[in-house]
Amino acid sequence: MSRYDGDQEQLEVIKAWWAKYGTLLLSVILALVLAFSGWRYWQSYQFNQAASASAIYEVLDMSQGNGVFGEVSREARKLMQEQPASPYAGAAAMMLAQFHWEKAEKDEAIEALNWLMQSPQSDALKQVAGFRLARIYLAQQEVAKATEVVTSLEKFGSVGAQQANLDYLKAQLAQANQTPQQAYEALQRIVENEQAGADLRNLAQLLMDDLVQK
Repeated sequence: MSRYDGDQEQLEVIKAWWAKYGTLLLSVILALVLAFSGWRYWQSYQFNQAASASAIYEVLDMSQGNGVFGEVSREARKLMQEQPASPYAGAAAMMLAQFHWEKAEKDEAIEALNWLMQSPQSDALKQVAGFRLARIYLAQQEVAKATEVVTSLEKFGSVGAQQANLDYLKAQLAQANQTPQQAYEALQRIVENEQAGADLRNLAQLLMDDLVQK
């Protein structure tokens, strides 16, 4: 067999293979190109979103420090709406809640904290929001709502100082429900919690002594 015949045979084999698998190969290559392009686009989009959120947060932080947060509060809400999973949105919600609380706009403060509790933010930030929300409800003597928030905080598995804060809320709830024994037990857990802040432990001891005297 001549070299020409061998080349022709190889060519026929290649042509047959291409006829069978060529379209599939092109499809795979196209899919890879599109996937890579999509990944690059998504990376670029994510970067731009993060940069935008960071810039907005900087404005909010400066405005809060200068006492003019109200003028840009709409930007905080926009960030919460458009990028709810961004940590900057969580920080913006906390700023918004504090702003409304200081203006005695309790409903708006509660709305911001409730948003945080239901958002895809970190558990740590949700805990902080929950503590503040429960304290607001207690201040308004809305015991049922405060109880609901405290119950929801249980799922985070608080430990150390956070557990002490949770026990303090439980003690306040127990007093509001006129169950002094439960309040005493919650306060005792705080006193025995070595990771609790010194001020909170001292306060818990004073409250325990007061309950004993009653």
